[in-house]
Amino acid sequence: MELRLIRENMETEQVLSAKPTQAAVETEVALPGGLREEAKVYFADAIVSVNGCEAAGARVSADGRVTFHVLYAQGDLSHVKALEASADFSQSLPLPEDAAGAALTPQAQVQHVSARAMNGRLLLRAIVLLTAQAFLPRTVSFVKDVESGGDVQRLTQALSVQRTVGEGEGQTLLRDEFELSDVLQIKNTLYASAHAQVEDILGGADGKATVTGAITVEAYHTSDMPGRPLVYTRHLMPYEQTVSLSGAPGDALAAHSTVRDVAVLSQENEGGGRIMRAEVQLLTDISAVETREMTVLKDTFTTRGEAIETVVQKTFFRSDTVSEQAAESGRTLMLLPEGAPRVKTALLGFARPVMVKAERQNGKLAVDGILTSTLIYLTDDSDAPVSFEQENPFHAVFSTAAEPCDALSLTVSQVEPSPITGDRVEFKYILHLSAQGVRQGEIPLITDAQAAEATPMEGGVVLCFVQPGETLWDVAKRYRVTLEELLALNPGVAQNPESGTPVIAYRR
Repeated sequence: MELRLIRENMETEQVLSAKPTQAAVETEVALPGGLREEAKVYFADAIVSVNGCEAAGARVSADGRVTFHVLYAQGDLSHVKALEASADFSQSLPLPEDAAGAALTPQAQVQHVSARAMNGRLLLRAIVLLTAQAFLPRTVSFVKDVESGGDVQRLTQALSVQRTVGEGEGQTLLRDEFELSDVLQIKNTLYASAHAQVEDILGGADGKATVTGAITVEAYHTSDMPGRPLVYTRHLMPYEQTVSLSGAPGDALAAHSTVRDVAVLSQENEGGGRIMRAEVQLLTDISAVETREMTVLKDTFTTRGEAIETVVQKTFFRSDTVSEQAAESGRTLMLLPEGAPRVKTALLGFARPVMVKAERQNGKLAVDGILTSTLIYLTDDSDAPVSFEQENPFHAVFSTAAEPCDALSLTVSQVEPSPITGDRVEFKYILHLSAQGVRQGEIPLITDAQAAEATPMEGGVVLCFVQPGETLWDVAKRYRVTLEELLALNPGVAQNPESGTPVIAYRR
């Protein structure tokens, strides 16, 4: 028997991830006041941005910057000020051995921030979690079909195979102005945090794609309101960013926007009111994905003459892309320790989540972690604010297709502290989840085939019992009969029968 093999190439990619690595980023800055003036830190925040990464052997070096924002007081502790500082870092991460030469996409998250005043200086420290993904192109040659003069049976399988065909990255500086309510009696704007959300992606066919979305800016101010020296405002900044794509347009686009820095300034306008100017540095990544529908030969055999001996290779392929955002409300209770100053007025609340575990439960993604909450408040005894920080476990469930293996990041917005008693404060907040990832399938592909001597088989009717893991196709292959004949003789038997199911086979 002479076989003619019809071959085809599968072009896909394998995704490898660097092992998550923590980096401690530290710096110190001089306070503007005198060395002997008392200084107190109320809250410290940080934003991390990765500028790039470079692979060298089995490791990758990621370079970036952490920008710190600190609320503090010096001398007059009732007068809260803001300070900004930055620190560059470079961190090495281990890569899987077969990721050499791959295009790397780094990710970074701030997990913890601390600030300490000492001898007229601020000592700043951030714990950053770093990882990187490598998209490795793979071309696999396989046997799509086998032709022969004999009676050849074929089992095929349909696949959706994806690969990245175009990529783009763009940075832009967005500016906007917001009117501040006169009721708040805002005196000065201290600092702001921001969170970006992608809403739509347009274009792609002309080598460019436009991402539209919204940035939520949360600003913190000093105020002349009696009993409210600190106030908080929230603003929405719509954005539209066009990014050039290199490569082919693809069948679908995925985008992710990240705030790299935010700056705010408030001042009086001509009408006597007050406005806040905001500048947000936004980074947007876009990828174009091609999806190819393929039919592959999963198995083959002959019903007469020589047999077919196949060479099978297990192959990983990219089957789907995930780019999702979800949000859930949450609440936690802050308990002040015995002896701590009691809460009269809650001024500002902050929260930072750190994910500890994620798993799929009942079709949803369940996330467990630690929430670090900070409260700045007033007491009955002093006009100087007091701050208190506490860590509590949290549990959140998101309706999303994201998996624990995806690149998951959590942020918090709309933190609202409400005193219950003098030593108990309830925090309400919105927890945002961002998930970026791909799905990989695995299939045994036939990469070669040849004619082989067949084991002689007697004709007649055979009653057999399905073995564990066998399908009706496996039974037909064992007795070298067609699947159609087997189904005709066993009309009540499914193609994936239970182990021990009796099956009749007739071989002429």
